[in-house]
Amino acid sequence: MTRGHPPVVAIDEAKRKAAAQGFTLIAVETDQPLPFDFVINDRGCISLVRIRRLRYPWYEVPDIERSCMQEIAELRSITITEEIFRELWARGPDRHWHRYLVLPGSIEVLDDGDDEDKKNGEVPPPPPPF
Repeated sequence: MTRGHPPVVAIDEAKRKAAAQGFTLIAVETDQPLPFDFVINDRGCISLVRIRRLRYPWYEVPDIERSCMQEIAELRSITITEEIFRELWARGPDRHWHRYLVLPGSIEVLDDGDDEDKKNGEVPPPPPPF
């Protein structure tokens, strides 16, 4: 499991955002740590959602694969049916949310139509070279 404390404030904020977008939140109560933070139902599609706060405003798939490697691996470790999805929601220092569908061999951007950067035509600076 990921080290450190879960981003409780970001998880609560993400739950509020999910409810505001019309998703139904499904309560999961357990004493065991889980590799996801909450479950949503979007018009009959169930998704396990993991929240990650990022320090840098780079949201391209390769950047997310690199910076969220452990969370992605933990989501992929869950044995589920094809009807259930895995999502990673990332929030950076700009406080905007970015959603990603975690597939067995790839990551896809989920466009929820609520990205203020896209609406304003703003693009974050490129990541530093590694």
